[in-house]
Amino acid sequence: MTDNIFDRLAELLSSPGTVNWGLARELGTSVAGDPGTVPADATDYWAGLVDTAQHILANSTAIDLAAPGVVALDRRDWTTETIPGFSYLAEPLASTLSTDESSPLGPIFSIMVGLQIGSMVGSLSHRALANFDAALPPLDAGHLRFVAPNITEFTDTHELDTRQAHLWIAAQELVQNRFLAMPAVADHYRSLVATYVEDLELDPESLPMGGGDLDPERLGQMMQDPAFLTGMFTGPNQEANLARIQAFLAVAEGYVGHLLNKLDANLIPQLGRIREAVDRRRATPSQGEVFLQKLLGIELRRPEYRTGTAFFEEVERRWGADAPAAVWTGVDGFPDTDELSDPLSWAARALLS
Repeated sequence: MTDNIFDRLAELLSSPGTVNWGLARELGTSVAGDPGTVPADATDYWAGLVDTAQHILANSTAIDLAAPGVVALDRRDWTTETIPGFSYLAEPLASTLSTDESSPLGPIFSIMVGLQIGSMVGSLSHRALANFDAALPPLDAGHLRFVAPNITEFTDTHELDTRQAHLWIAAQELVQNRFLAMPAVADHYRSLVATYVEDLELDPESLPMGGGDLDPERLGQMMQDPAFLTGMFTGPNQEANLARIQAFLAVAEGYVGHLLNKLDANLIPQLGRIREAVDRRRATPSQGEVFLQKLLGIELRRPEYRTGTAFFEEVERRWGADAPAAVWTGVDGFPDTDELSDPLSWAARALLS
């Protein structure tokens, strides 16, 4: 048995690639902890709700809302399936750390990034309702993933009508998945993250080295700190690049909020209560969100998301139902942070020029 344990550990630590994905999955499922329960018919149930949401909202958007696969998962399975969706972040980060091929830290950086991504997603699984609730979006359009035990806790805690809350969650997951699945949107987001990472400069003083050699004690301390990666970097453009990522996140969730505002209150009488429950929940960051903020130095400012929704509401009011699509179909159509609060400036640049 002991030999098997050590063989398994050796296998995990020797996984090839710039990121140790095997270790990320192993640690992620461990951090996820209690998987919770998933009813036997949950996947079919959620697929039906997604189909309902698609029919309700299809005529209100230029986005193709044809749903991909739908799965209802426990916390551990959601963690395992969601981790690869963060490769757009982990791979360039690990590559930046490992630019010096002669450094003895190359394989260690692969392990460290794998540990951090696994810990982050495992922590997010404690409270995430679905992929849309993962703070930073995983870019994996293959499935809509609902975390069944967390959804049950959410509706029970806030005493919400189960069917109404579930339809809202299904609509939220569907719209965000389809928005991020558009090539122009996904490519723009990947480009923002890549620019952020590429512009970072590794601070030699932050490395776990002592007298030119690896310092195991310092390395161990770093690996327990989710903020160790941001502490290793500097860069003159870091703040500006982070602002562009934050603006994108506000646009993404803002458009989702804009479209969900079109849900009929007669169909979901508790719509106001559901939104209030979600807002209260998001006012206190989860353990996973805190981990993510420390990991990347990205502050998840929920008020900016509401600014994103207000932006799309105003754009549609002034220039018609087709105008919001100019954000992702036009040349350089994504608004920056200032334009989110000033749709007229955005329109002058991207819509009316």
